[in-house]
Amino acid sequence: MKYLTLFIICLGLISPHVFAKKVALLISGYGNETQGKISYDLEELAQTYLVLHNHNLELDIVTPKGGEVVVKTNKDNLIYIQKFKGLALHKLQNTHSAKQAIQQSYDALFIVGGDGAMFDLPFDPSTQTFINQFIEQQSPIAAVCHGPAALVNLKGPDGDYFVAGKKVNSFTQIEEQAFNAELLDKFPFSLEEKLIERGATFVKNSPMMPYISVDGTLITAQNPMSVAKAAEALLLKLGISPKQRTPFKDEATFELITQAKSNGAAVISIELAKDKTRYDLNYLGLYAFYAYRLAQTQDQKRQELTLKAEIANIFKHPKLSESLINAYLEQQLIKEAEQAYQVFKLDFPNDKSIALLENKINSYK
Repeated sequence: MKYLTLFIICLGLISPHVFAKKVALLISGYGNETQGKISYDLEELAQTYLVLHNHNLELDIVTPKGGEVVVKTNKDNLIYIQKFKGLALHKLQNTHSAKQAIQQSYDALFIVGGDGAMFDLPFDPSTQTFINQFIEQQSPIAAVCHGPAALVNLKGPDGDYFVAGKKVNSFTQIEEQAFNAELLDKFPFSLEEKLIERGATFVKNSPMMPYISVDGTLITAQNPMSVAKAAEALLLKLGISPKQRTPFKDEATFELITQAKSNGAAVISIELAKDKTRYDLNYLGLYAFYAYRLAQTQDQKRQELTLKAEIANIFKHPKLSESLINAYLEQQLIKEAEQAYQVFKLDFPNDKSIALLENKINSYK
């Protein structure tokens, strides 16, 4: 009995961090200051890091070649970016190489997206060997946005492609065409098409909307709006219950849009009236500007038009208001187009599109 008591006492003296699970965060090392947006996605990395860090996980940032990576500053006004940089900027200045990471022992892998993931993660031999260790050990792997590009060339123990027969999600081809049109000719492959070619069952939400797929030990997520939830899904795979947290503003914004799609566009105005600070109005405006154009069916277009009108009353921008008028005209809703045009003139009296819009409306009469 005394030995058992002594053992319990000793356990009490050991820091819980000794037993903390260890996760590798794999990011692209592609890109530099002159290559614009082609690199890893800093916002995705920051959200992932903060969610996992909040659960006392040991985190390493891994790139194919290791060393310093470009760190963008255009979102430094975001509080969570500031917090992440305070915790992990030094890790971005000296990332682990894939060769170094191969020698380590990790409980799970999280592959962060960003356009750069298309260029180096699927082709770097050491990176592929590193990821393959998780496949062989059947350890959890999460990959978000363009992160699943790292998986397209990998095969399981049976010789089949790792993604074959699995439900897999990623940044979709429609989203690529809408937001990465200038990069499509540079990409080595189409991510959605390649995953399907490799035998994956590709599952997805509508453009810009969050979506997470879980198939066995593989977690894949569609876009930046899905990242934090993907990190929480990884926690569950590690046997850890996610803590309550305040959603990131972009995350909360798209959760609000999801509610509005189910419960009516008025939900947006109601929730913003309660607490506008919870949401990112720029993301709300971005969604309203693109979603109608990207809708695939007439029913979807009608729903997105209702959301666009609701958001245009809140997020005042001439391009958004102009797109609302054009959408009304496309749907032959001439009265609504005229009403939106009158609001446009009041909100943006000096806009050079006023005469063009008036002529366009008159042409529909």
